[in-house]
Amino acid sequence: RPDWCISRQRDWGTPIALFRDKKTKEVILDEAVLENVAQIFEKQGADAWWELEIKDLLPKNSSYEPQNLEKIEDILDVWFDSGSTWSGVLGNFEGNEYPASMYLEGSDQHRGWFQSSLLLSCAANKKAPYKSILTHGFTIDENGQKMSKSKGNVIDPSEVAKTYGVEVLRLWILLSDYSSDLKLSHNILKQVAEQYRKIRNTIRFLLANTNDLEFLEPKNFTMIDRWILARAKSVFTAVKSAFDEYDYSKGYNQLMNFLIVDLSGIYLDICKDRLYCDEKGSKRRISAQSAMAIIAKQLLMLLAPTLTYSVDEALEHANPLIKGNAKDVFDLAWQDNFDFKFAPVNDELLLLARKEFLEQIDSLKKDKTIKSTLELCLQTTANELLSHDLEDIEDWFMVSEIKSLERGESLAEFSVAGQDFKIVKSSLHKCPRCWKFKAKSEDTPCARCAKLLKGGNV
Repeated sequence: RPDWCISRQRDWGTPIALFRDKKTKEVILDEAVLENVAQIFEKQGADAWWELEIKDLLPKNSSYEPQNLEKIEDILDVWFDSGSTWSGVLGNFEGNEYPASMYLEGSDQHRGWFQSSLLLSCAANKKAPYKSILTHGFTIDENGQKMSKSKGNVIDPSEVAKTYGVEVLRLWILLSDYSSDLKLSHNILKQVAEQYRKIRNTIRFLLANTNDLEFLEPKNFTMIDRWILARAKSVFTAVKSAFDEYDYSKGYNQLMNFLIVDLSGIYLDICKDRLYCDEKGSKRRISAQSAMAIIAKQLLMLLAPTLTYSVDEALEHANPLIKGNAKDVFDLAWQDNFDFKFAPVNDELLLLARKEFLEQIDSLKKDKTIKSTLELCLQTTANELLSHDLEDIEDWFMVSEIKSLERGESLAEFSVAGQDFKIVKSSLHKCPRCWKFKAKSEDTPCARCAKLLKGGNV
């Protein structure tokens, strides 16, 4: 065989316990001889092959003359030894443990352990010793160079754990494509630490803003809540599928994109007004909290096998509606919490219009025309948006008012999907409590805040 042989020329190891004829060099494959040697090995160990003479290794009354035979001095290749580990680890090949669900090793084992295990198992049992194999590359520096002490580019995992924490080390692996060599450097670890911080801060926000939630309200979600739940369901399903296929980098990159762009970048930012300024028991606030609790519960279950310490810590501070009866991370079991049904949200126009709107806002802020989007009223011809609850659309763009397009001056205008939009200054005043421009006069609260202040429900 070009890649793997049975024998190796060494003075130590497991002997190939065979005799051959001195003249013809033909190997003696006699069952009585082989069985006798096997019994000797059982009692004295394999070193008996080296210690005993040929006459002592042959069975009594053997037809072979010791002086006509010679021992094979080669040993079994070390890959033969390692390739037979399934026999010792998995037990009887007829048992439930055999074959193994997976063999896991580096990419150099395609010609080594994986192959030798396959050959031996197929020879002995006529089947592979594993149902699947998973291979990984090796750690290299950021320049693609092999790590070595002489180059001074070695990064010790224990030092990484001390400096950044073990979760950052884990996340670096999970974000990397382990099927090829993995680059590691302090610059890379700093970037991963930042991504870990985003995961941690997102969980922290979800837990902090659901700590006073007393019940889930899954039937009357607002449009924005339905949008984020649909996005979360789609992403979490895809991530779970990637994890099941051991494609962690794909899964984690999808998850990070969702957490940064959709959840933190849009939804959580939008929800701050109703979380902090609405009455505690308002329908809109409970709707947002319910959506956040459902997402948090699913997120913790999704992260539990990989960012175990972080999830375990999060459970200590989680609302019982999120953690259920789980006392620690090991009590979490995967289940789909998105089993509710609601009308889907067509978000194409919403996302396109928001993107164009924010581009206009960047210019207005650079010109110091405005300081906040709450100073604005957004006018549009898009009946698709105006047909929704206008509070939802105001929150989506984070403006104080949205209404049909009117004639008059504007700060900026844009069109999306055939619909016109106009950005104008609000005609009302800034509420000192919620900062929305909905107050009828200076330094007075808007109607919502005035009602809460009067009732003491703040």
